[in-house]
Amino acid sequence: MIIDNLYNEVLINPLSAEHSNELYIVSGYASATFLRRHLHNLTSYGYDFKVNLIIGMPSKKNDHEAFLQLHEEFGDAFNGYYFNGKVPVHSKVYSWYLNDEPHIGFSGSANYSQFGFFTDKQLNQM
Repeated sequence: MIIDNLYNEVLINPLSAEHSNELYIVSGYASATFLRRHLHNLTSYGYDFKVNLIIGMPSKKNDHEAFLQLHEEFGDAFNGYYFNGKVPVHSKVYSWYLNDEPHIGFSGSANYSQFGFFTDKQLNQM
């Protein structure tokens, strides 16, 4: 169980250390500000990557315009989706792929947000 440095262990190291190149995220809630930070951090490594985000819980979609701007800025490196099924999805699952093959995955309590990944905000585990 990982409880320290979730951001690096789950969201950065699989790209930087293990050279995974595509991340699928299913998160109950997500933040566009957090996504911006993550995309910029991933870009700094100089590898090609793709982040696919599915937001599973209904919300006010305050970040919708920001998500659209991030898609324009990062192009195919970011794809975002809202789950609109009858039953909301509150999962927190992070699955890294290497050339279309599953490589490493994480599941736990951290939403895709600052509160989910930084212990000074909220304690989570993966």
